[in-house]
Amino acid sequence: MRTRELPAGESPPEAAGSEVTRLFCAALYARPVRIGESGPWREARLLQLVREVLRDPARAVPSYGFDLIPVLLHGVRARRRRVLRQAAVWVVLAAAVAWAPFSALGWLAALGLAWVVGSSGPIWAMLPLMGFWLFTVGSLEKNDDLHEVWVGSAQLPFLVAITVTLVYVVDGVVARSSRRRVTEDGGAAPPLPPAGSRDRVHVEWLGEQQYGMALPYDTEGRFIGAGRVARGAAEMRVPLRTAHAERPVVALRETEVLDSIAAALTAAGHGEDGGPGSTEETAPLPGFSVARVLALPAGLWLEHSRSGAGEPETVSGLGRPERPYLRAQCVSWQGQLVVTLFVHVALQAGELRLTLRPQVLAPLLPLPEPAGPGALEGLRGAAELAIAVWRNLRKTTAREDETIASDSPLSLRDLLSLPEVPDLHQRGDAARHVELMQAAVLRAVEAVLERHGFETDALSDRRTVINSIQVLGDNNAGIQLAGGVTLTQVAQTAPLAPAPLPSTPVPASIEGVNMTPGFPRRNPSPEPAPTPGAGLSIGGDNNGSAQNATGQSLSGITQVGVGQGSVPLDSLQTLAAQLTAFRADIERNASGLTDPDALRDHTAVLANVLPEPESEGFLPALRNAFRTLPGLIAGTAVERTGDAVVSAIRQLLG
Repeated sequence: MRTRELPAGESPPEAAGSEVTRLFCAALYARPVRIGESGPWREARLLQLVREVLRDPARAVPSYGFDLIPVLLHGVRARRRRVLRQAAVWVVLAAAVAWAPFSALGWLAALGLAWVVGSSGPIWAMLPLMGFWLFTVGSLEKNDDLHEVWVGSAQLPFLVAITVTLVYVVDGVVARSSRRRVTEDGGAAPPLPPAGSRDRVHVEWLGEQQYGMALPYDTEGRFIGAGRVARGAAEMRVPLRTAHAERPVVALRETEVLDSIAAALTAAGHGEDGGPGSTEETAPLPGFSVARVLALPAGLWLEHSRSGAGEPETVSGLGRPERPYLRAQCVSWQGQLVVTLFVHVALQAGELRLTLRPQVLAPLLPLPEPAGPGALEGLRGAAELAIAVWRNLRKTTAREDETIASDSPLSLRDLLSLPEVPDLHQRGDAARHVELMQAAVLRAVEAVLERHGFETDALSDRRTVINSIQVLGDNNAGIQLAGGVTLTQVAQTAPLAPAPLPSTPVPASIEGVNMTPGFPRRNPSPEPAPTPGAGLSIGGDNNGSAQNATGQSLSGITQVGVGQGSVPLDSLQTLAAQLTAFRADIERNASGLTDPDALRDHTAVLANVLPEPESEGFLPALRNAFRTLPGLIAGTAVERTGDAVVSAIRQLLG
């Protein structure tokens, strides 16, 4: 199946029959595996989520990797059965009152007294109940007019408990049968469970809107329902300068850039080469789709969704809450892993602004497997009811799960997903899919700029900055890189051991070192940036805070000594000192420089590779700076300090 751009409202690949759809439907028929167990898959919590969606369907965000409609229809059936089960329990209680009204009145009085004194302790709660039952047992020996009342009072609690338990056993057997059928057919096989007229209207509306192109985002810049931010959002500002003075440039439009990016992503989706000699991926990406979407703040999205005005009008340009994005999505592991890249392009003030926002939706929380036959699940359900009655007598409540905001976009997939991707291979797949999609986007933008006669050096430099970051730890604070590249909510990781130096010369076309994407939690809390230090510390083995040449304080860096390696330690220290001086010189004279951003980019790249002189990106970064810096600093105010950096690089390269 070839990848194509997804029309609005069409179901993405692997949605209806995905593993996630099946697990959601099966969970609605699950019963407690252990008595007193509390968790996100509890029946009451799931039915509350279904009720929230059906009560206000406009809150449901577009679905990622699953089909919401079968889940809602099975939820309606599960809710109906729960109402029938509760009604059966009330019928049993009514029958008990009709059979022995005076005995029932006596037990009701005992329960009321237990409720009054129950908060004082469990013994106080049990005292009225046990006292009344022992009194009735002792009164059975009397042959007075109240003999039948004493007999009924002694038998009544046991008869009620047995009958209610039978109700729960039948419910457990029926639920197990439904769960088995859902597991076999995936939950989406027709015929789907029926729904009432009101619920059916809401379900039909959601069927038309659940793959809509309007997407809400929260205050943290995260698209709701798409999972947590992975690798961090990257914003690149590329100045639009003529590449050849004798050749006029062709006007560039945002729609054309997005069309080129969509075509490149589609080619990457089918496994086609990303360019001459490219071998990044040969097999198609699983469940891949590309679609144009519109990002709106959560409040505005909810207001528009409730108004029923259809898809919002796409308005380009900055300074507005609505922003057009291109969404590339890869659904793998039977819907359990959803990797989404949101791409935004804007042309303003002589610059091309490219924003990349990758997000990863982790697998669902583990669903407990059935323990024992369905009848045993029914017994546990009856025990849960007894525990609930006891808690009411004691005036204690069970531990509450995560609260659900009453007036905000709602995503079942987000609420019931793991905070992080747990599996080794799933993490690797997510990282590879993000890298492949981002590489396709950057290639497409570079090709568009070349085709229209614009310089691409600035884009290449910024691309090198992104690909060269290697920082240990889990730093979720925003990082401002030089040269118009902003990375926010970045979890940055680096290899645990330096890679050996290549035995053969590395081609000059290699740009930096690919950053291994980290995976922050769903709601990372920003950390205050530490105070910058005085210089770049190289050598030894410390995990302290280091100051790179661009003035960025980096914490959690493991610095490996290289005094005994093939790279001279004194040469590295010389280059570090020259970089610090060069950086300060650039900032002092930035207003008089033609392209200070490009110079900042080079210092950032060099500073990032200096702690790892044995890595594969060390020599390519030095060669790139040695080749391009002389042309950038010639005749400028920073030529002297720049020449010192070039000389230090020459010493390292030999």
